[in-house]
Amino acid sequence: MALKINGLGFTALLGGLSAIPALATDMALPSIGLVEADFGASQAEAASAIAVFLAGFSTAPLAVGPLADRFGRKPVMLAGLALFTLAPSIAVLIVSRIAQGVGAGTVAVLPRAIIRDLFEGRQARLQLAAVSIVFSVAPLIGPTIGAGLLAVGPWRLIYATHAVVGATLGALAFARLDESHAAGKRRSLRPGTIVAGYKRALTNRMCGGFSLIVGLVFAGLFAYVNVSPLLFIAGYGVSAARFGGLFAMTASGVVLGSLINTWLVRRHASPRAVLDAALGAIALAALTVLIASVLDGRPPLVFVIAPVMVYISAFGLVMPNAVHEAIHPLPDIAGVASAVLMSAQMLSGAIGGSLAASLYRGGSPLAIGVVMGAGALTAAAVYVAWLRPGVEA
Repeated sequence: MALKINGLGFTALLGGLSAIPALATDMALPSIGLVEADFGASQAEAASAIAVFLAGFSTAPLAVGPLADRFGRKPVMLAGLALFTLAPSIAVLIVSRIAQGVGAGTVAVLPRAIIRDLFEGRQARLQLAAVSIVFSVAPLIGPTIGAGLLAVGPWRLIYATHAVVGATLGALAFARLDESHAAGKRRSLRPGTIVAGYKRALTNRMCGGFSLIVGLVFAGLFAYVNVSPLLFIAGYGVSAARFGGLFAMTASGVVLGSLINTWLVRRHASPRAVLDAALGAIALAALTVLIASVLDGRPPLVFVIAPVMVYISAFGLVMPNAVHEAIHPLPDIAGVASAVLMSAQMLSGAIGGSLAASLYRGGSPLAIGVVMGAGALTAAAVYVAWLRPGVEA
């Protein structure tokens, strides 16, 4: 029997599919040292198991979008889950992780397209908000799950768990998930059609504009993620254990933001008002970090933690609303639109994280403030000047 689209099981399945990339990345983090020792590899080679996964994950959506619009969501999803499940052969770890990343990238694109296929207006916003909550929890629990598995078994157990998760979700999707993309709406895979689809998505004001906003805000978020270990441990002298607690506390802001967004949507809050407030809060938080760093090269830690918590919480409000605004105008190419959004998010995150790392100096949060501030102010300006009139008041 198929899952009811308004039921908890349907939402949980889409949330689980969305969470696969974060779990596959963060669960593996505690195992890097063990992989290094087991293979006699360098630290860089061991860490490349993470990097190549991200490479596969970030490039897959561009191919997956047109495939999902041509063949439907379900067969493409099952293919991605199969790739994710079968890839972790430890004998060829690096190649397998690339394949696993492609599988995760395939799966990650589809929940947003499925929601666009099945829901309109407030119901679509509620589904996106609910999926965002599940997705947001994954980066918080991933390292803990990974560490727990290492406490009871070898590092290979982490990759075996990935396979079990992928197989379980694949079985559920095969047995209980109906195809959402009607056969009559399928698109050709001719190169001209694919190019036209991407051109249409990129030049659509709402899709292109909100993809840009998501990317700019995500760049600031990844600036913090990349630099925070150096900043807190080397710059502020925080212990590794305390750093884990501080990072989890700030990262939990996205869950808080997603919960607040769900509460607001249920009370028929204006999407425009929510985006106004959230993007304003993000800009204010980013400027607080920037100004505090300029005035005092290493300001008290509270002037980093508190505004970052606000920034990440507001991101939890922006994300589901921006996804809805980007994909909603393009129902016939929802797969392509979702791919554009995902690729913009991942590419901008990589640029923001790398830029902040290159700017980091002397234990100061200035690098985070610069990237966050530039991204947040640009996102707010794009929204006000270009996109705000098109959002439901």
